[in-house]
Amino acid sequence: MEQDQPHGAPTLFQDASVFTVDYIPDPGPYRMIQAEELAFKLRPGMAGSTPGSVICRGPPGTGKTACVRAIFSEIEALTSRFVPVYVDCRVDWTEHAIFSRIFSKLAGRPPAEEIAEWEVRGAIADLLWERKAVLVVCLDEIVCLGSRSEINHMLYVLLRMYESYPGTKVGVVATVSDLSYNLPADLDACVFSVFHPVEIFFPPLYAKEIREILRERVQQGLAPGVVPAKVLALVVERTRERGDIRVGLDLLKRAVTFAEQDGRRVVTQEDVYTAHESSVMEPQLQVIHAPE
Repeated sequence: MEQDQPHGAPTLFQDASVFTVDYIPDPGPYRMIQAEELAFKLRPGMAGSTPGSVICRGPPGTGKTACVRAIFSEIEALTSRFVPVYVDCRVDWTEHAIFSRIFSKLAGRPPAEEIAEWEVRGAIADLLWERKAVLVVCLDEIVCLGSRSEINHMLYVLLRMYESYPGTKVGVVATVSDLSYNLPADLDACVFSVFHPVEIFFPPLYAKEIREILRERVQQGLAPGVVPAKVLALVVERTRERGDIRVGLDLLKRAVTFAEQDGRRVVTQEDVYTAHESSVMEPQLQVIHAPE
């Protein structure tokens, strides 16, 4: 639980949201190639055609989700006739939850609890038809949907909606962090024939790239001088060891909070060590593909 600030002490945060998973950064030069390739594959949706389907593949914390959400945000700013829906499959892993998420995005409210599954799909198709809109769905961490058959079923239902609801146009972006999992090899022929995805790879970030990303977040989110160069270097090293940029963002937020609670204006290396110890003590979410 977060503690209250000492009375009258100014906060060290200018914008704490830049250290959260909900923050949508510009892809920047480190993921510009991937962002441009993703935008290119989705571009037909801007013209009212079915967008291409994509697998964003790479280790955890390499910018897959941030890149997808940044492109989705740009699409929403440009048109209301190409509707991107982000689904975190670690949270919404059932067919009902996923279609409820899509319906909520289109209707601005969740579907009625008593409505049947097929009725939700029909309502989604009707809303798309009324708006003359195209749909693209990001299934983030698609392996969390469960077994091979469950993944195939979800992709089949989404990508073949046009068979039950003529005129419906749907594309899918799937993210995969488990590099041992080969999604295309797990697809049934009837699914692959409508999915036929392009794979975009997100390689691990170099130390220089990690340093620049974290430095930019420090400048955006903190008051000047809060994180000295030596402290930032320590955070970069810890982040490089884990290979996940989210580790560095979490360390910075925790370390700054510790300094703030102690009434100090500058973060120390000891704050980072304490932040690291507190983070490794917390349970980590495991993304496991459960084979059929």
